[in-house]
Amino acid sequence: MQYAYTAKSRNGETSKGVLAAESPQQALQMLRDKGMFALSVTAVRGSASGNRPARFFRRIGPKDLMGLTSQLAIMTKAGIDVAGALGSLVRQCPNPALQSVLREVHNDVLAGKAVSAALRNHVEVFGEAYVASVAAGEASGQLPEVLDRLAKIQRTDLRLRATRRALLAYPVVLISVSVLVILGLMFFVLPQFAGVFAQFDMKLPVLTEFLLRVSGELRSRWWLWLGLIAAAIVGVQAFRSSESGRQWWDRAVLQLALIRDVTRSLIVGRAFRLLGVMIDSGVPLVEGLRLTRASIRNSCFRALFDRLEDDVLNGRGLTDALADATFLPSGAVEMISTAERTGTLGMVTQVVGEYYEEEGETRLRELAAMVEPVIIVVMGAVVACVVLAVMLPMFDFATMTQQ
Repeated sequence: MQYAYTAKSRNGETSKGVLAAESPQQALQMLRDKGMFALSVTAVRGSASGNRPARFFRRIGPKDLMGLTSQLAIMTKAGIDVAGALGSLVRQCPNPALQSVLREVHNDVLAGKAVSAALRNHVEVFGEAYVASVAAGEASGQLPEVLDRLAKIQRTDLRLRATRRALLAYPVVLISVSVLVILGLMFFVLPQFAGVFAQFDMKLPVLTEFLLRVSGELRSRWWLWLGLIAAAIVGVQAFRSSESGRQWWDRAVLQLALIRDVTRSLIVGRAFRLLGVMIDSGVPLVEGLRLTRASIRNSCFRALFDRLEDDVLNGRGLTDALADATFLPSGAVEMISTAERTGTLGMVTQVVGEYYEEEGETRLRELAAMVEPVIIVVMGAVVACVVLAVMLPMFDFATMTQQ
């Protein structure tokens, strides 16, 4: 296979090139033998791994991978060899797409390939960090422990996703129902009463008059407003997809007072726990930083990990870059700086990650508990205004008929 690489020499010069190797690990070793440190190694398109279609990527979910990793960890801990464990998983896998991938991995392992090399052929399914951790676990003889750590990370990710969905479901349903009720009142109920009021030449309250004009405008030119809303949605999506828009949004979610504690804790927890698992598994620090960066979407954190990688490559520690990042909790910076000095970076980053993941989940629950009553009050007030716009003229009409 052909691998394109970017590497630094001992004197700090960066070079790029292509070399032939049987696996990414062999390519990394070849670069080390030349006295170079790899910044990135990727399969060239047209090579065996680079040309493999990602046909299963969309059909294999995180839950499938978590179940696979958990079972593989249990089997290897029980003393079953990896080939036998993979063969058993192929037979019992309920997902046809994942079963096909496992069958190819199993055949590669039976043919004499390392497990990490077999997984590397399906990196679009397992991910770079997963494959690198497995490779390090193989090299250190701690594959069952590494698989167990990866399974715990995947389990935590699934729990956090389920928590977010559950907490967001109620506000979304509440807002949707309220909007439908308001639109129904304004488009169908209010215009019917307007016809009745017009027959008696009644002077309508200001609120009723205002809502009738809004309703009339929406009913007569719905196509215009619908087009404007669609254009606004497309414009917002285009802005968020642009480089400047993405950076603005990533900064906003870390700085907005209402949500910053949640987003900071969740991203810090996920990033440092993954980094700690890779370091404890035997992945070199620089490669762990690079793989952690690739797993993060927030551009502010990606820039931070870029700087951390550069500092490590140039002989500096992690402390300066972490201390300059204003969006990192001060407690996390202090703990990781201490761990770097004491040589316990892998263990401490995992503990820090677990702590902030739990804190982020707790803060998310607190935020949802605070936002739900606010949504109820606001939506109730809006519905009440529409109902009052209908009922106030009715009271005036009843007073007129009694006179």
